Amino acid sequence: MDPLVSDDLWNAIAPLLPAHPPSPQGGRRRVPDRLCLNGIAFVLREGLRWQSLPTELGWGSGSTCYRRFAEWTAAGVCEAAHVSLVTALGQRGLVSADRAVVDSSCLRALRGGAHTGPNPTDRAKSGCKRHLITDANGIPLVVQTGPANRRDEQWLPCLLWWLWVVLGYGWRRRPAALQADRGYGFPWSIALVLAWGIRSLLAVRGTPHGSGLGRTRFVVERTHSWFGHYRRLLVCYERTGAHYQGLYQLAACAICAKRLQQTQQAADNWQPFAQAA
Repeated sequence: MDPLVSDDLWNAIAPLLPAHPPSPQGGRRRVPDRLCLNGIAFVLREGLRWQSLPTELGWGSGSTCYRRFAEWTAAGVCEAAHVSLVTALGQRGLVSADRAVVDSSCLRALRGGAHTGPNPTDRAKSGCKRHLITDANGIPLVVQTGPANRRDEQWLPCLLWWLWVVLGYGWRRRPAALQADRGYGFPWSIALVLAWGIRSLLAVRGTPHGSGLGRTRFVVERTHSWFGHYRRLLVCYERTGAHYQGLYQLAACAICAKRLQQTQQAADNWQPFAQAA
């Protein structure tokens, strides 16, 4: 059994991988995709450099895993796998579309790039910002990354469009309500949410604290901490925004696959007459 790639995660990713027929000129045998996925997941979880991936693990070299990751990122494999896993969760009734919650978090970027910007909360050092939408249970529905100097509400149109795409493959196109803090509560952003046919629970700018939103909005902050378990995401080392976004999509896939696995294990262990006995 693979220690990092569960069957649920692999079954979501495997059908989306690009086909590679054998080369007519022969050559070295290609490392299996599942082994490379283990290596990529190991780098993502442990925060290693690609070249520091131990070959003794049998998952290929760091260069091989990086090339495979770049290829899959360009093909949009992780984005499509994330949609597939969210759809599977929704079909099992594990996604609560009655309310969605949006929030962001700033992260430091060491190598710069077009996907970074001066972080206003970190003495204008180069940084990225993670934008996240979850359901009422904290399942990540949309995750996007961008420069740290862009305000939260400026990403709302993009996030709503991706939310429509993700939920559109399942049971409904939009959540019943959208909840967020005062960073999103501008008049135009509230009007945008209402135009999408979503009830606005955005905290209005200038309202006093103590609204009680934190009692229900904590789920998105908890999901931020789940992404923090993947050490490669704590600091942006990627030179291109597509690769950093690809790592986040893979982490979102892993979170959703873990939830599917936990649900399946609970169903397998359920004994309806155990308590009566």
